[in-house]
Amino acid sequence: MTSKMMQRQCGVRSAECGWGGIRRAFTIIGAVVLQVFTVSASSAVESAPASTPSVVSVVTNTALTEAVAAIESHYRDLVDLTAKVVQKNFLKSVDKTQTFDGSLSIKKPGKLRLDYTNGQVIVIDGKDVWFYSKKSAQAIRRTFKDFEQANIPVAFLLGAAHIRDDFDVVERKGSAIRNTFDLTPRKKDAAMKKLGIVCDDGGRITGMVIYDKSGNTSSIAFSDVKENIGLDDALFRFKVPKGTEVIEQ
Repeated sequence: MTSKMMQRQCGVRSAECGWGGIRRAFTIIGAVVLQVFTVSASSAVESAPASTPSVVSVVTNTALTEAVAAIESHYRDLVDLTAKVVQKNFLKSVDKTQTFDGSLSIKKPGKLRLDYTNGQVIVIDGKDVWFYSKKSAQAIRRTFKDFEQANIPVAFLLGAAHIRDDFDVVERKGSAIRNTFDLTPRKKDAAMKKLGIVCDDGGRITGMVIYDKSGNTSSIAFSDVKENIGLDDALFRFKVPKGTEVIEQ
């Protein structure tokens, strides 16, 4: 079957296609990306709890306002970063959790690279999004239009200087972890239902949990974070390995 025939019959989301393995790893939570440039910080990373404790109503008290402002301020001047990532995807339909780990690189504006240890790679170069699987010897190239359609959980990291523009923020009530917040998208047709984040006292995000509308969650923790190190743009140019089948979308 040719790449074009495969794409017409099932596309990137179909588990029946040979691309199913990549699809499960990369789009398991659905389109969860909004416009945010976050993540960074302490070596000891705690991800937000996957459970959903009760939350207070949307508040505008001074403490919450200052906490959100600290996050936005920290990432407003952030140019690039690298980090180690551990991502746990829970699939409600099969009651199963899959764990992936890898290395993340981000650079403003709009560049991202995620190299998983299992041989899968995601690259956003500002124009195209590449999804590559070494095992399948296949790569999907998709025109990059907006983060909402990118289907990459960590791409939430491409814009947190504007959290209050895109989300309603509440502080978690009864959480055992300090500085834990729930963010609800203001966009009515947003793919994610809610985003939980944990940050340190300096406004640096140390973990997050993405909740989709089907009951799935993606928990992401960051460690060994380095900021403003001068990443080369060449890092975000995907080079198609020899013998790789390219599927255009």
